[in-house]
Amino acid sequence: MPNDKWNDEEIENLLRDFPKIQDGRQKAEVYNKLAQKEKMPRQPKRWLPLLVAIVAFLSISVLVASLLQQGGTDSSSETENSDSGPTMSTDEAQTEQAEPPEGPEGESEEDANLAAEQPVALRTAVYERDVEQSHILRVGLAYNGYVVPISFVIPEQLTDTAEPDAVELYETFAIQIDESALGFDEYHPYAGELEQNDSVISHFLPDGHSYDQGSASTLLYLSSLEETFMNQQEIRVLDEGGEAAQLSHIGIVEPFVPREQGQSFYLLATSTGDWHLAPAYGMSPENVEEALMALQQSPNDDYHSPVPEEINYRVEMDGENATLVFEELLDLETLDGVEAMQMIESMALTAQSYDTSLRISNTVQAEWAGFDFSKELELPVSPNRIDWPEK
Repeated sequence: MPNDKWNDEEIENLLRDFPKIQDGRQKAEVYNKLAQKEKMPRQPKRWLPLLVAIVAFLSISVLVASLLQQGGTDSSSETENSDSGPTMSTDEAQTEQAEPPEGPEGESEEDANLAAEQPVALRTAVYERDVEQSHILRVGLAYNGYVVPISFVIPEQLTDTAEPDAVELYETFAIQIDESALGFDEYHPYAGELEQNDSVISHFLPDGHSYDQGSASTLLYLSSLEETFMNQQEIRVLDEGGEAAQLSHIGIVEPFVPREQGQSFYLLATSTGDWHLAPAYGMSPENVEEALMALQQSPNDDYHSPVPEEINYRVEMDGENATLVFEELLDLETLDGVEAMQMIESMALTAQSYDTSLRISNTVQAEWAGFDFSKELELPVSPNRIDWPEK
């Protein structure tokens, strides 16, 4: 009864009155019965086949999409390769250097990627091997009162004769040069008539020409004429009657010899932002030693030094042979490839303008970009190469 109060004694008496429960079975018998009891069968996971099917479908879809994308990429690459036309090269070595060489065994992918990011050093001048089966048209192009010699490499099959002289080559191709597209002023072809007799160039000036409007225009004209016919023995400036011409700012123009005085080659940018190596006319050092040393300093705001500020060197002379020695061991691979090439070629062109051999010493590399520093440097025959497109 719910309101009854039980004490401990009454509870003990009640428990004593419960009947005792006894099990007479043996322990082994009880164990065997439990062991023979059937286990409840596990319910099958009906969702598992469906999940496997979904995963398989997704995997096949991803694989098919990847194959289709790969096929599209290959097709587009083949299309681009087939549609792209020939490109202008600066040197035969360009193709070889543009292709990354096979790395040493064990080279990590990170090292290969780092090497691929390094700028490729390409020659920009014309060298002796470039003259084979080609003609070199060197033209003194004009920009803001400065003269920049540009060397057009013309395949010999584009000329009417096997060995055209300098005037024939100039008159055939100079009129085709798009000077403004190259970043220069429209200056060529020259007004008047040109004539070549052996290695003597004569320029007959017409009345009313504009080559003596001022001292700057006269210097530009004579410098351009010299650069254009650099490889000739003599240049004459004549009037229409065949007499030595008289220009208002210098008087009678005497016959002159191209490259009679060497020049230091500095960097000059044109309107397109392209940098070219150009001689500093009007600043001619007396000898090659002074000319090479002068490269370390910009002569004005337009010419720029091709030598990085942190690099210093000295020039040692042995008769007519010059050796340029870097004050500290120079690792060319630590420099920007383009800047390093501009420096080396400016030195080479400067030495070549003085008809002097040149050695370069104290570099980490014994060979670099086709140059062998263990012997006299290979000198260019002409600066600023541009390949004439084949028709």
